[in-house]
Formats: sequence, C-alpha cells, structure tokens
Amino acid sequence: MADYKLQDDFLEEFFSENLAPDFYLTGGTALSRFYLHHRLSDDIDLFTQNQKIDFSHVNSLVLRILDKLKLKIIKQVNTDTFLQYITKSKNGNTLKIDFVKEIPVHFGEFKMKGKVRIDSLENIGSNKVLTIFGRRDAKDFIDLYFILQKTKLEFDHFYNLAIQKDLGLSEFYLANSMRQIEDISIYPKMLVKLDKNKLIKFYSELAEKLMLRIKP
Repeated sequence: MADYKLQDDFLEEFFSENLAPDFYLTGGTALSRFYLHHRLSDDIDLFTQNQKIDFSHVNSLVLRILDKLKLKIIKQVNTDTFLQYITKSKNGNTLKIDFVKEIPVHFGEFKMKGKVRIDSLENIGSNKVLTIFGRRDAKDFIDLYFILQKTKLEFDHFYNLAIQKDLGLSEFYLANSMRQIEDISIYPKMLVKLDKNKLIKFYSELAEKLMLRIKP
C-alpha cells in the first residue's frame, strides 16, 4: 500500500536541500499524485539531466534523510548514474526511491508544488512510451492510456518525442510490446474505474495501426 505521507515527508526533506534544484519528480507517482489521480503509486522517481552531479554526494544526503525519517534500508544500489533505496518505515510500509541520471533531452515545462519540482506531462508521456517499449508492466500501459484519455495530448506526439530519446524505437517493436498487454495479470491498485477489456482493446488497435504504418 502506498504511504503518501511517507512520500511527502521524504520529498519535503529532499527538496529543501541544495542539490534539489537539479532533480525533478517523474514517473507514475508524479503522474498520479499531481496530474491524473488515477492509481496508487509506491515509488519515488527522481531524475536529473545534470551529468556532472556526483551521486556519491547524493547518496550521503539521502542516507542522512532516511536516518532522520527513521527509514530502514532493506536494499540499496549505488552506481555513478543510478541510486536505489528500498526502505521500510516503523509501521511496516515500504518506500522505494530511485535517482537516475537521465539523458539530457527533456520536453515540456516543469511545475512546482510547494518545494517539489514536478515533471511535465509531455516528458512523462514520452518516457511511458519508452518503458512500454522496454518492459512489460501494467502500470506503464495504464499511465499512458489515462494520459491519452484524460488530456488533449495524442499518441503520435509522444511517439515523436520518444524517438528523440531512443533512436532504437520503431513501430514494429513497439507494436509487439503493446500486444503483450494481453499476457499481463498483475495490475496496480486503481483509484478510478478501469475497464481492462477496453484497455487491452485500445492497445491492440494501436498496435495494429503501428504495424500498418510499416507495411509497403
């Protein structure tokens, strides 16, 4: 179960620090909590385009915050471009926090909610296209689906943005990835009604449209 107070406590602490202006909250938590309010999201994804940031300094800062919040580290990953902390609170709730050095390509304008810097819908949507391309997880299909249903932004726009981030993206492979939604059985906890049959039909039809583009 997502612990939004725990998320808020961490974000409040982190975005009060000097390193914070280089980072922004993105992914499903940014989308659900600050835009669409459509599902629960357990993870905090904090990205930066600043390739010069020393993640060892970020790690030291995060460890200090986790200690202050009395969060026990269950698992930790440290690299030069990626940090991950899976933590547990005293009441047993889990919080996963990822820090990522993203490629220096970003779309749309950030927005602020208090101290928290939040990613744009355009950038979140383009990343969701790439995550569907790269993995099979219901939450990514759901997130992109709700963006397309609840905003005026269109799939082709997101596709054109996404290909600027990953030149390996293609209609053929993306269509095949979209068809895998039929094999997904684990779904996130929704805050609004989700018709799974409509979701599957949506991506099946979108995959077919993508395949038609490449037919001679």
